Amino acid sequence: MSRSREVNSYYDLLGVPPHATELEIRSAYGRDVLRLQESASDKVAQFRAALDAAFATLVDPDKRTAYDATLATATQSDVADAADDADAAFRYARRGGLWFAGGALVTAVTYAFSEGTYFLAWGPLIFGGFQLVRGLLRYLTVPGAARQATHLAVLGGLIAVGILSAGFVGLSESLAAQDAADGKKWNAMIDATSLDVTKASELVNSVANRAGPWDASHSADMEKASVLYASVADAVAAGTAPAQLEWYRVGMAKNFREAAAIAHEYSLLSATSPASTFQALDNRWQARLDEATALSDRFEAQVGTAP
Repeated sequence: MSRSREVNSYYDLLGVPPHATELEIRSAYGRDVLRLQESASDKVAQFRAALDAAFATLVDPDKRTAYDATLATATQSDVADAADDADAAFRYARRGGLWFAGGALVTAVTYAFSEGTYFLAWGPLIFGGFQLVRGLLRYLTVPGAARQATHLAVLGGLIAVGILSAGFVGLSESLAAQDAADGKKWNAMIDATSLDVTKASELVNSVANRAGPWDASHSADMEKASVLYASVADAVAAGTAPAQLEWYRVGMAKNFREAAAIAHEYSLLSATSPASTFQALDNRWQARLDEATALSDRFEAQVGTAP
């Protein structure tokens, strides 16, 4: 034969549909017989015998009716067997899915309510995952007609619960690690700028406590303080803070920038500058100090320690 067929019945053997007419059956039989004459072997002889049996059955109305009844019964039995296989595979996969989803949920719930520490349910995750995959592969081998949408929906839901729960823990751990890294960078930046902050504050306090009228030394010291505050502001603005403290980094960068601006304006004053100008800058400086205090209070309320 020049073409292959999946043979499940006499109709398949002859290559005709179950509703084929007698003329179509005779035509298909004659075509195949002619093709068989082109070669001779034991297999050809066996195939010819099968063709003859199929032809003899399907062209006889009584034999065809009895054959169709037998074929329908066999088909129903195959469908029932396939449905049983699908149900068994589904139950097996569902048990694994419940273990897998349950283990992942336990891990996620303990993580969510334990401030970053969690119980990793390795047993249910590994055992359940293995059984789920094995059962799902077995389920997918049964005929498509025997599968049920509800089965696939249940298994898909269990897989989704497991993956989402595990993903929640994995993502949270990744974010926590990133926060820890950002915290180290933040602390390093604070350590690197603390000396400049101290120097700038000492210069400002020295000018504020210095007796006598405003002179060039006052302006020079305030300009030095301005440069130091600007350097600190740049470092804080370019720095990295943990996500939950980003508001503090932004606020302190703005506060140091304001300190640099006010100190610079102080440096431009002289002994002849109006008292109102000094008072206005004093008021701005005090407002900046109040804002810094408010930021520190909020930081302490959130973290539990003063910054």
